[in-house]
Amino acid sequence: MYDGIRLGHQEPQVRHGFSLCRIVDAGTADQWYDLLGIVRVPVDRLAPDKLRDQLRPWALTTLATGGFGFGRYYACYSTLDEDDEPDKAIAHEDISWSGSTVLVPADQTAISC
Repeated sequence: MYDGIRLGHQEPQVRHGFSLCRIVDAGTADQWYDLLGIVRVPVDRLAPDKLRDQLRPWALTTLATGGFGFGRYYACYSTLDEDDEPDKAIAHEDISWSGSTVLVPADQTAISC
């Protein structure tokens, strides 16, 4: 250390983020992901997996407050590349959204013929 300056190589800090995409043409061969937004999130180095549990609540709050309509959405917790774009996925959620709440598939065993 020289006059308060540390000499030596420091590893660049890995950035993390939550991202939300609309799945366009979901379930078809032409399916693609329209990136709607990315939010950088701070990571607790002692408990980096804590953010996994926060992904779904963040995505549902974002969908509810953002006025997003009916459709399928993909939320992802990932590292971010040098351009702050999603890079390596750590966790993800597929969400079917009614425009106001999560759509849950009907229980197939409850259907009587």
